[in-house]
Amino acid sequence: MNAIRLRTIRESTLEEVEERIKSLEKEFGMNSEKFEELLLKQKLDPKFVKADFEWDELVDSYKGYIEDGELDYTAEETRDFRPEQTAMLTAKRLELLYRLAVLRVESINDLAQKVKRNVKNVYQDLEVLKRFGFVKLNKRRGRALTPETLVKEITFLIR
Repeated sequence: MNAIRLRTIRESTLEEVEERIKSLEKEFGMNSEKFEELLLKQKLDPKFVKADFEWDELVDSYKGYIEDGELDYTAEETRDFRPEQTAMLTAKRLELLYRLAVLRVESINDLAQKVKRNVKNVYQDLEVLKRFGFVKLNKRRGRALTPETLVKEITFLIR
């Protein structure tokens, strides 16, 4: 069986935004302001306009997070899933992801109760979804973890 291509639109984490900003700074050897200045003065190849737009959005999102604690950066990704990865996206996990997106939950226990499933199984499924970048688990009040969906859209592309 061939790989299945999966396209996702999801919220980026703070760590991902910071990492991408650093990688752009390293790649171009300057910060975003200097990069934009050189681009506007036509001292950089116009092919870098797309990178400039991405960089500006990243920096604006990061500044928004610093000012009011809300990170608003959505990324579209397309990647190939090997058959063994695709097999891990079971109907129960996809349903859990959907329910997490539409329910307001305070903890993994709360989610498990609302979906009428065993807490241990829900936690294990969330860990798999987390590895794919579909959810994150936020620490709250001691050991309690609050699951949050990062995915806004998932599309399976069959070629």
